Amino acid sequence: MKEKVDSGVIKKYRSGRYSFRDLKKLASWFQDSEKHENLQSNMREEWNDFNLQPTDLQKDLSSVYLNVESKINSDKKAVNFKDRFFHIYLRVAAVLLIPLLIYSSIVTSQQKSVEELELSWVEVNAPYGTRTLLNLPDGTEVTLNSGSQLKYLADFKHDRKLKIEGEAYFDVVHDSASPFVVHTDFMDVKVLGTKFSVASVEGENTIDVILEEGKVQLTGDQNSFSEVLTKDESFVFDKVAHTGKIKKVDARYLTSWKDGYLVFRKEPLDKVMQRLGRWYNVQFQIEDPEVEDFKYRATFHDEPLEEVLRLIALTAPISYEIKEREINASDEYEPKIVIIKLEKQD
Repeated sequence: MKEKVDSGVIKKYRSGRYSFRDLKKLASWFQDSEKHENLQSNMREEWNDFNLQPTDLQKDLSSVYLNVESKINSDKKAVNFKDRFFHIYLRVAAVLLIPLLIYSSIVTSQQKSVEELELSWVEVNAPYGTRTLLNLPDGTEVTLNSGSQLKYLADFKHDRKLKIEGEAYFDVVHDSASPFVVHTDFMDVKVLGTKFSVASVEGENTIDVILEEGKVQLTGDQNSFSEVLTKDESFVFDKVAHTGKIKKVDARYLTSWKDGYLVFRKEPLDKVMQRLGRWYNVQFQIEDPEVEDFKYRATFHDEPLEEVLRLIALTAPISYEIKEREINASDEYEPKIVIIKLEKQD
């Protein structure tokens, strides 16, 4: 007996919390023409449950197409199906999944305030192991680092506000009438036109803002602090201590990841591992604190993780062990873990 369409799998796909097995199931349903009617019925029921107001449907959803295209292309990279499947998948997904992804963009969580519910957000994700380049509706160019998520207002041209989880580099189009604001959990970054990066990564104790050109205004949550950055300055905010510090940097090196380079110039090894972790979706465990302050200098260009670690171990007093990845209860692989130890001298 053929497998039935499971609405739970569709909901997991829409929310982005699906496994490799879920994606394969969904793909097989798209290929099976006998299931198209069942798929449409499932999705139509969920769409009808959204209770959108007529005014919601009149909003400018042109930017949502970018989100749909980005998500489908990401899935294509993740699973090596036949070309014939991709043709069917893209054609059918355009009909069946767009209503669900539009909903994800124009309806926010039930737990948010009524004011927040009235806002419409578009979400773009960079799959792990990739960098994603996108143009915002105002022409601003954004590069998302591996595993990062960007949300921006659907009416972005008139209200240039966005949220970032992970790391992103911004080349902002100047518009004196509409300030450009990046929200994080602990601060807002406000600019008129500039080039800068923001790293606000879940699980890390700091938020890093690096300014390459122009000027940015940093405002803490509930106005807890206010700072101004100028060219070649960074602001490192400690999430635990709720304090930050400005220092001079060479921004070109620290933002070079957007071009596929990792450049280190006498950086402490713990910072090196932090940047490598963002790049490769790896969790580093440094067992010997003595190695954290070792200053490291190198340049890598799209090198495999194993080669980077081998080269670091040649010049730094460390040894490393790469743990086997484990599958969790959702059939998803956990991030790779690398254990760093002080190299014992004979």
